Amino acid sequence: MEGSANSKRRRGLGVVTPNACTECRKKRAKCDGNTPCGRCASQKGIECVYEVPVRQSKEHMRSEIEQLRTQQRQSERVLAALVSTDRSEQVLDQLRSGETLESITHKLDHTTSESSGGGGNVTTFSRLSDHQAIGQALKPARSIGSSPASTLAFSDSSGVPHTLPTGTWPAWGGSSSTEMPNEDADMMRWDPDTGPSPEQGHTYPLVGGWHHQSGSESDSTIQNARGYGQETILGIPFGMEENPNQEHPNQNETWTRVTSDGALVEHLMALYFCWEYPTFASLSKEHFLEDFRTGNERHCSALLVNALLAVGCRFSEQGEARANPKDSNTKGDHFFAEALRLLNEQQDRHVLTTIQALGLMSIREASCGRSSDSLFLSGQSIRLAIEMGLHLDINVADSKESEIEHAVRSATFWGAFSLDQAWSLSIGRLPHFSRDTKLATKPAIVDHVESSAWIPYTDDGAPLERSCTQPSNVRSVYKTFCELSEIVHKSLYTLYSPGTHVTSKSLLDIYTQYLKWYDSIPTTLRLGHNFTPAVLFAHMYYHYAILLLFRPFIKLDIVSSGVSPRDVCSQAASAISTLVNSYSQLYTLRRTPSFVPYFVLTSSIAHVVTLGNARGGPELLKQGIADLKEMTGCHGFAIRALDILRYLIRHWGVNAAIHSLDDLEEEREEGMGDREREGERGLCRPKSTSLNQFCPNVESVDVVNGIGSVGQGDNPLFWPFPLQGRPLLDVGLGGELESGGFRVLP
Repeated sequence: MEGSANSKRRRGLGVVTPNACTECRKKRAKCDGNTPCGRCASQKGIECVYEVPVRQSKEHMRSEIEQLRTQQRQSERVLAALVSTDRSEQVLDQLRSGETLESITHKLDHTTSESSGGGGNVTTFSRLSDHQAIGQALKPARSIGSSPASTLAFSDSSGVPHTLPTGTWPAWGGSSSTEMPNEDADMMRWDPDTGPSPEQGHTYPLVGGWHHQSGSESDSTIQNARGYGQETILGIPFGMEENPNQEHPNQNETWTRVTSDGALVEHLMALYFCWEYPTFASLSKEHFLEDFRTGNERHCSALLVNALLAVGCRFSEQGEARANPKDSNTKGDHFFAEALRLLNEQQDRHVLTTIQALGLMSIREASCGRSSDSLFLSGQSIRLAIEMGLHLDINVADSKESEIEHAVRSATFWGAFSLDQAWSLSIGRLPHFSRDTKLATKPAIVDHVESSAWIPYTDDGAPLERSCTQPSNVRSVYKTFCELSEIVHKSLYTLYSPGTHVTSKSLLDIYTQYLKWYDSIPTTLRLGHNFTPAVLFAHMYYHYAILLLFRPFIKLDIVSSGVSPRDVCSQAASAISTLVNSYSQLYTLRRTPSFVPYFVLTSSIAHVVTLGNARGGPELLKQGIADLKEMTGCHGFAIRALDILRYLIRHWGVNAAIHSLDDLEEEREEGMGDREREGERGLCRPKSTSLNQFCPNVESVDVVNGIGSVGQGDNPLFWPFPLQGRPLLDVGLGGELESGGFRVLP
């Protein structure tokens, strides 16, 4: 099929002249491209003139713009070095000696790369003001790991002392002094604060400088910005302007019957690869796009394309991205319905692209707030991956085809595996994959893929005046995220394995593995070096995993250890809030990966607990509520999360004057329209049509817990959602709790 598609395209290009003369264009006649052409030569008094092709002129303009940007970047780079404290004299001497800006910039970048070990794969800025503003937005997030390392020792039941690695948080109420990290190790060389403080608020994102509203610029500007963004994100064959004398190079019209608009399809694909990819990604971007372009069904299918477009619609405000153009709640419904139709028509689902599509459909349903549907689709994805043996390494022969096959199989398995761990962690259950089975090798890191640029892309395209150029580091992010998922997998078996109960030693052993992972992440993925959405998401997920590891034990204390579950939960929740705040300032929360509202809900519940125990103020909780409100346009689950917070605040009797929730209730009542208005007792209840796993309001009619009533105080475990699993921990009266290394807090 690939050969036939390519041969067809070659025949078309051979017959039609890409650039016809002006006279032939007027007459809509075929032009042979000669000078003069045969038609003009056969007629008297006709001048044969060829205009410069639109695409060629735009390429020339882009080349000139890129040269100007390079010169501007070099000037700003030298100015940034002049205002620094360690390189100003050196740069000044170079300028006095007559060195060019290009030469000085090259030496500065080369020196920075050597000192950081980044190999030149670094973030660069075109303007000093952008450098300072972005540094200001990231400063709180970078300070998360800059506290002095606390070496917290503990003893297990045998009395053998153990020590946690560096990187742990200081104990609650401990010293608040901090040390700034070694500035020589910071590739971005942050300058003193000159930007606006977070308290001042922000209307537009720092990275990019475009507005939120589609159509805020002229149509031609948006078209150019989209073409530039798609070429950067999807590759050169994409983002090409349509030429009436040249057939479109991509075969996207064969992949979906929902729309015949090829430009819309590529636009939604760019949105997905910009904001959601690569975390939880079960497809290999390079191989998918190649087969999408050529029409090959080896690594691309109509099911996979429609599932991907359904996810991409979550980041668009265009009417074409909605099943009902007037209803924002129908984003992607038409593409998702088509994906479901294709899925139900399949006789055999043991296909790589089907497993990949199931993962994307699960992510989309998680964004919409349909947790049970998302869990089902995710479960189907990992089960099929195991049945196909994707968790097993295949013998890679010395051929390119074998390497491609291994890369796609590996990406498919690890995407399904990571998504299954995330859902299992969120609802408290054992994962679908066994504890001790050897896992497949992770996708290899490819240099040219790592160094490919990431730029923000929206309905208005990508900003032609870039605030900064970031390397995507897409393979490093994916590999590191998969390693974190492996630790999550181990933690789930520690908490929920039948036949054994959780001990303080096993709990702290898992905690130690998380801390070691954080200490060992590549330098290029640390905050300050790289701040793409995927990097920020990975840091959020790390703190989310630690919060859910200790949350069941929040009413317990660990014997013979300085690690307090209550303190760790509070500090992890604060870290998530800080990271989300940085993300909001950089990109806004209108375009966030699908699991971010789950992170914000979990951290906000921890803030409710902290506030209810009079151990903190309402500021972080207010921020969480505001963050969820901003995400409601992108993620339907954010609306459910706000209902959950409102219910828990009232149910737990947390007396805090949070006007945001009162405003939210009024907005919710106004937005319900003719739908049935639920009372307070009806909030967050499970329904027979779709069981809501995130349901704090459960009665005996929903779940039968046992015979008789449960005595007050018998179970010290903190778990706000009764439908979720609890760790297997002995909590009887015979001293089992103490033998496991725990005790109830006073």
